[in-house]
Amino acid sequence: MAYCVQCGVKLAEGVPVCPLCNTPVVLPPTMVEQQSEPLFPKPLGQPKTGGVTKVRKGIIELTVSLAVVSILAVGLSLGLSGLGRYTFIPTFSIAMATTTLVVSLLSKPTYVRQATIALIGIGLLVIGIDLGDLSLSWSPIAAMALPVLWIVAVAPATAMKRQRILPLLIFAVLLYLLVINLTVSGELTWFWPVALPTVVVFILLAILLILFLTKRKGSIIPLADVVLATMVVLFGSISALDLFLTGYQRGFFALRWSTSLLWTALVVLLFLLAITCSRRLRRYFTSHVNHT
Repeated sequence: MAYCVQCGVKLAEGVPVCPLCNTPVVLPPTMVEQQSEPLFPKPLGQPKTGGVTKVRKGIIELTVSLAVVSILAVGLSLGLSGLGRYTFIPTFSIAMATTTLVVSLLSKPTYVRQATIALIGIGLLVIGIDLGDLSLSWSPIAAMALPVLWIVAVAPATAMKRQRILPLLIFAVLLYLLVINLTVSGELTWFWPVALPTVVVFILLAILLILFLTKRKGSIIPLADVVLATMVVLFGSISALDLFLTGYQRGFFALRWSTSLLWTALVVLLFLLAITCSRRLRRYFTSHVNHT
């Protein structure tokens, strides 16, 4: 770095005269001006955030190695003991557990992604175990419960609109009941006369109570009203189930064990209506007094 011999100002590299006193800058013959080099001649790249880390690679390698050893040990032990026909279920279980764990380690560590992978792995494991005797018997009932669980536990954490979750859940429950009926009976027996009308009653009651709570004046809905409305919907749906089930089993529609629940639902509904009317009357007289 050079300085002006006249005023002592620090000079930038390559300037012919001093910017302050205009004194010419003359370098000694033995001094050769060199361009300074940056600390890092090449620009550093952006740090890598994707891909699989070394820790995950190590866990994957260890998991696969243990799975291979376990499958060989189980297969050899059962084969040498004359139980080779039972090797499919334990070896398939080990392979599915390993595959699910490896896929989880290779995927993004988010709740939605990991929960979805785990539920898919469980479903494939259940179906594979049931297929051990080359036939499906109980696995459709267990496997179809997993989509319902996904809608309840995972769907609210996704970007899916919450208005779509409830219709999707109702459709999944209906499909699940249909699969149960087909799996157990081999044909549709109680689905149409019992399950479907009960779900329809539940939907109608839920819609009416939701409209009843949301159409009232005031943006805040008390928690007690929500609890009471939920009781009305549940007790009314259970009474409808008893009614349709009696009609299916005995040929006539009657309430056998849900009469008390139905009366409770009616009392709670009347209580909700009374509370709503009292609030409207109080609001009316309060606003009337303020205006006068």
